[in-house]
Amino acid sequence: MTRRFLQAIWPYLKQVSWLLILGSLGGIVMNTVVVLPPVLLGRAIDTATAWAEGQGASIHVLWAGLAYAGATALYQGARLVKRWGLRVANQRIMAAVRADALRGVLSWPTEQLHQTPIGDLMSRIIGDVEVMGRGVRELTTEMWDTLLFSVSLIVAMLVYDAQLALITLVPVPLAMLLAQMVGRWVSTRTTASREANAALTAFLQERLTALRVIRLFGRVEAAVDRAATLSDELVGANLALARLRGGLQPLYRFLMLGGVVFLLWLGGQRVVTGVMTLGAFVAYLDLYGRFTGRGHRVPQLFNSVQSGAAAHARLQELLAPPLEEPATVHMALQAAHVPGMNRPLPVLPERPPYPLALSVNAVTFRYPGSETPVLNGVDLEAPAGAFVAITGPVGCGKSALARAMLGLYPLESGQILLDGVDLMSLSPDERAARIGYLPQNPFLFSGRMRDNIRMVFSEPGEEDDPSDDLRRWARLAALDIDGTEFSNGFDTLIGERGTRVSGGQRQRIALARVFAARPGLLVLDDPFSAVDLDTEAQMITALRQAFGPDAPPGQQATVVFFSHRLAAFPRADQVLVMDRGRVVAQGTHTELLSVGGLYARIYRAQQRITMQEVPA
Repeated sequence: MTRRFLQAIWPYLKQVSWLLILGSLGGIVMNTVVVLPPVLLGRAIDTATAWAEGQGASIHVLWAGLAYAGATALYQGARLVKRWGLRVANQRIMAAVRADALRGVLSWPTEQLHQTPIGDLMSRIIGDVEVMGRGVRELTTEMWDTLLFSVSLIVAMLVYDAQLALITLVPVPLAMLLAQMVGRWVSTRTTASREANAALTAFLQERLTALRVIRLFGRVEAAVDRAATLSDELVGANLALARLRGGLQPLYRFLMLGGVVFLLWLGGQRVVTGVMTLGAFVAYLDLYGRFTGRGHRVPQLFNSVQSGAAAHARLQELLAPPLEEPATVHMALQAAHVPGMNRPLPVLPERPPYPLALSVNAVTFRYPGSETPVLNGVDLEAPAGAFVAITGPVGCGKSALARAMLGLYPLESGQILLDGVDLMSLSPDERAARIGYLPQNPFLFSGRMRDNIRMVFSEPGEEDDPSDDLRRWARLAALDIDGTEFSNGFDTLIGERGTRVSGGQRQRIALARVFAARPGLLVLDDPFSAVDLDTEAQMITALRQAFGPDAPPGQQATVVFFSHRLAAFPRADQVLVMDRGRVVAQGTHTELLSVGGLYARIYRAQQRITMQEVPA
């Protein structure tokens, strides 16, 4: 697993190669000169001892002290360069991985998105990347801070006394073997901890989104109890991992310090017999103390990389291929540069300057995992610029047909053509440039109204598009911007999912968003359910003005309107009636009324209800 992990993160290491080179140079210098302060301290002690015994001059003591201070300054300066380079590189790697994870998820097929809880994705993109980043940090930092550091100290100890060094370092291989043996436990417990975190995050995300429903149905205590259970499971998983790693750390320390008994016994004998001077013994003791103070991190390094590999395994299916970007010194020295984030935005395909003809040919479709098709051999012809209205009883397949027209799901059989081009052959960007969609429950983002209409999220106070365009789109959508409906006009904050505006206002803001997109095909899936009949009439009129045959040629669109309310159907060029996944009738409004049947019954029933609601 560790080898696959290193291969997987190699593209990200290349993106920050200059930072890694800079930090590594600092690490090499730092961990090469780490032996100088103890060695020069020992010499300073011997020089001071000799001067005290009348065997040297005071100037020699001064130079010995300055040499020790200079070596310490060199060590600390190199340490600063190493920390800056490697830590900045690590943060940029995590930022790039998060961006690639989001890009990957946004490119998933719709059915895969529907099968994965949003909270689980959030937990992986945030928490698992943090754990993976910790493994990368340990790998890049400890490579110099521990491995080279330890090698330098071991070499210095061998130079002082090879026999003493070999005896005192006997426990080190035992610690390495132990780290390798417990690697599977570390990976398993890390995965369990991350999965428990994902379960809790998914539960909280869903329950907080449905907070009003939970309160209205009196399920607050049940939600809290379930959250407490998931929290206990997370605590248990975290404690299991913490106990393992916490128990290993003192064991590694104990093994590393096992040679101190031999050091004091054999080293003391050498000083007494004159084989080693007191200064040399102090220097050796300082070297050994530094090694044991840091050497226990070598086996911990392996365990951290194993944890990072386990976290990366959970991220693997999310990640899009890393962006290719040549690393440069200039980019490396930029304070907040993230690889790929400063690239120019891709140029989206242009909207066709004319309405698109729609052909639905013998389409059969079922939702992923469903046994029963929701569409059975549906045929539909909508000429360019036509206004087609589709209705039917609940469960007849209206929404399924609308989603099939968007290319969100693969078809079981049949074909949908836009101006003769197979819809499924178009890229997501090409479909987005051609098709507009307004669902019954449109999604609004937290932020300003203008940002939701334009779908370009700028910082407050930044210059935006000319207000004339915004006002035209708002007027067409029956939004009263200059009245009392919105306190701050286009800068009104609408809250997450549009919680600060009414259902009707949400639908009208989403309609203005559609006007701004100017699609060639507009699919409306019961979009006016939250507005009254007068407002619906205004919005239908606005649609005809914005996209109908009287609109400028570059703005005209083909409109397919799905609704269970038939007030707008008399204005349609063509009406289709669906039932049980099939088209059971089609024609103009007048034709369908004259022949009777399902459409006539629905329309006349709604007319009677409307008349009853009108006050006498």
